[in-house]
Amino acid sequence: MEVVDGVEIDDPARGEVLVRVSHCGVCQSDLGIAAGKLPYPFPVILGHEAAGSIAAVGEGVDDLKVGDRVVLSMKAPCGNCASCLSGQPVMCDRSGGPLSPLDRAAALPRVRLRGAPITRGLRLGAFAEFVLAERSGVVAVPEGLPMSQACLVGCAVQTGLGSVLNVAQVKGGDIAAVIGTGAVGLSLIGALRVAGAREIIGVEVHAQRRESAISFGADSVLDPTTPDFESALTALVAKKGGFDHVFDVVGSAQTLAYSSKLVRKGGAITLVGVSPVGLPLAIPALDIVMRQLTVRGSFLGNSHPQRDLPRYLDLCCGGRFNLSALLTRLRPLEEINEAFDDLRQGVGIRTVLTL
Repeated sequence: MEVVDGVEIDDPARGEVLVRVSHCGVCQSDLGIAAGKLPYPFPVILGHEAAGSIAAVGEGVDDLKVGDRVVLSMKAPCGNCASCLSGQPVMCDRSGGPLSPLDRAAALPRVRLRGAPITRGLRLGAFAEFVLAERSGVVAVPEGLPMSQACLVGCAVQTGLGSVLNVAQVKGGDIAAVIGTGAVGLSLIGALRVAGAREIIGVEVHAQRRESAISFGADSVLDPTTPDFESALTALVAKKGGFDHVFDVVGSAQTLAYSSKLVRKGGAITLVGVSPVGLPLAIPALDIVMRQLTVRGSFLGNSHPQRDLPRYLDLCCGGRFNLSALLTRLRPLEEINEAFDDLRQGVGIRTVLTL
């Protein structure tokens, strides 16, 4: 990744705002694009888990003003397409990104370097001082909430809370397992506590993240690198009869196999992690049928920014969700490559860039 000066950005069009970014989290999705694991048009400005202040408003935006503190969502629903009208805002036909033929806004060259267009990563491109965003994807941040924490609501937190509350619809008394306890996994654990889950176990390779999972509300966390992991998993399932819900944040063939082993008959597996392109679903079809399993995906927790983000922010401000524990390091934008190294090596929970 290279930090450059001289990038030009358009003024906000009708229904848009220009945001002066103050903080942006470094997410696995950014790493996947940078590493070429997710197809994307280059050159690109990455970054999507962002918060900042309104710098300018476009025509038709009359409920926000310059200086207002806001958090951004990379999925700004149009409210009119078939997906939006069927209750799936994250599937909005008009906010699919630069590879979607229906997302005309993302295809327009709104950012340029020396006259050449640059792709706005995940429709924002927030590893930058300024970003353009549709009004429907911008939510006011309550006074008193640090912007270094508020930015996390834009991706990790809305994915975790939305996956539990909107997608899986976990009920009080359910028992659940979370595979992978980074920022999204911890958000899932926090969300499960909000939903009233009776018991939560985690599976995580990094020792620091196992400790964080316990402090976030997990009852126990297993280390899959230990020699007795498989036997411990078998004993756990035998004791409990399996888990009502299993959330896979990693999305590998191995973790999908763990998910299949952990889930109870009639239970649900929710796939949250962004898997490599072309990875097949490593769960036998007969197993799904005979055990009546539900296997589903969750993208951003099917969260609608205007409906859900204010609720998530209230949970954070009210002390029911431990937002501050997700932030483990601040780095300046100039240290973006070191921040990506943190992510690759599993250092901390979430590194946030300051701009």
